[in-house]
Amino acid sequence: MTDRKNVVIAGASGVVGTRALHHLVARDDVSRVVALGRRLLPVQHEKLVSRVADLQSKTAIASEIPDGTAVAICCLGTTLKKAGSKEAFRAVDRDAVVAFAEAARARGAKRFVLVSSVGADPRARSFYLRTKGETEEALERLGYPQLTVLRPSFIDDEGTRGEYRPLERLTLPIARFVFAVVGRTSRYAPVSADVIGKAVVRLAFDETAERVRLVESDSLHRLERTGEKNSVQTLI
Repeated sequence: MTDRKNVVIAGASGVVGTRALHHLVARDDVSRVVALGRRLLPVQHEKLVSRVADLQSKTAIASEIPDGTAVAICCLGTTLKKAGSKEAFRAVDRDAVVAFAEAARARGAKRFVLVSSVGADPRARSFYLRTKGETEEALERLGYPQLTVLRPSFIDDEGTRGEYRPLERLTLPIARFVFAVVGRTSRYAPVSADVIGKAVVRLAFDETAERVRLVESDSLHRLERTGEKNSVQTLI
């Protein structure tokens, strides 16, 4: 009999989180998915429970996660422009992510999957990449038996993102053309949101022996093309 697991996901309303949620509820080995966010999701499924939680509060988050939850997935993320300030950006991309991870760990989660960014580095000059790197370091210190960090490059939403981002609408066609020439699966090539969502779910349930692993953008392309699970590096 399949060992069916309970999963909690934060950021399921985003462009990647939506795809990850779709692939989660389709799995036979997933019993229930609890989606946490600032508002209820507009979708329904027999396996899905949507709950509102203050994602800045570890206590509030933990109160919405059932005991015995096996897997936690985090697709939270914003932009500096949308956040409005560096402090507000950090509150989402670092503080809320870490609070969610701490709460899930306290509820028994053994595996954690994070969607981060290519170039994430706690010593990066870029505030965006430095914050992403600091988040990854903080998660590693929580002691999850298995932590997987995905570092996708430019995310190709294929026109489905709810908010209008004029810079992306301008640069995506250019990026698609350039990388069609130099290589669609190179490290900095755009990655489809659905490719990332599939990888998130696949890696959340595989049988890796690595405690902490990093999946770079080019590896995401290989995972989609071949189903390869060994194209990863260790963070520590």
